[in-house]
This record gives sequence, structure tokens and C-alpha cells, in this order.
Amino acid sequence: MRFFNSKKNLFLFVLLVLVYSCNYKPLLNKDNLRQLNFKIIEISGDKRITQIVVNKLNITRNKTGNLALFIHGKKNTSVSNKSTTGKALEYSVTLSYRVEVKNNLTGKTIYSKNTSNTENYKASSMYSDTINNEKKIIENISNLVAKQIINEISLVLRNDI
Repeated sequence: MRFFNSKKNLFLFVLLVLVYSCNYKPLLNKDNLRQLNFKIIEISGDKRITQIVVNKLNITRNKTGNLALFIHGKKNTSVSNKSTTGKALEYSVTLSYRVEVKNNLTGKTIYSKNTSNTENYKASSMYSDTINNEKKIIENISNLVAKQIINEISLVLRNDI
């Protein structure tokens, strides 16, 4: 029994030495995005949904930055299910974003992505509940898009920087 414990400890020690000595860095490092210096952050389209994504990215403008972030957002709400009397039972919200990160010095596009997410929600008997459901869906989709942008920009810039 003691022999297995010592083998296990030796294996863990060797593994730790190998991992720490090989200069391992995680692929998705959120500190990379905080180190980015965006001189320009420009939003267009539906300002409300686009600003939600910018806020979720948790980035700020920096006058000495050399990057520009452009986000265009578009929201489309439609009735996806109606009753036989014509009353809306279910709505569908589609949020589409076009995201670009450019280098101001070279004018080169570093990252460009079009993304679109659709979710459905049920209509409530009270209009305010229906609006609140739509806001929750928008918040969830914006959160997903922001996480996706953070991960992808982090991966792209890890290779460039």
C-alpha cells in the first residue's frame, strides 16, 4: 500500500514539474482582453442590445490604444406561434451582431465575425410580463455573444501578440 502511495506522489511531482517548466499558458486567458487598448469603440444598429454586449465585454477606451472595436447589432422580434383566433402565443427574438477589431496603425482587420442567435418565449397574459421575458432573452443572448467574442479575440490575439 505504501509503495502505491509513493508511486502516486512521484507521478504527481513529475507531472507538476513538467507542467510548470514548459511555460504552459491557458488558451482562454481573460487577462489578454483586459490588456487590450481600444482607442475606438463604435456601436451601431440597435444601440440598446449593442451596448449590452459592450458592457458585458468589460472593456474601456484608452487614448493611447492602437485597436478599434466596431459592433453592429440588430434585433428582430416576430410572432412564431398564433392561436386560431389570431392571438400571439409565442414570440421569436433574433439578435444579429457583426463584430470587427481593427488595428488603427496598419488598418488591418484582426478579427471579424457575424453571429446570430434566436430564442423563443411564450406570451404572457400581462403585457409587462411578456416584455420582461423578452428582456431576459436579450440579456441571455447578449451574455452568450459577449463570452464568445472574449474567447475568440483572446485566441486570435494570443497568436498575434
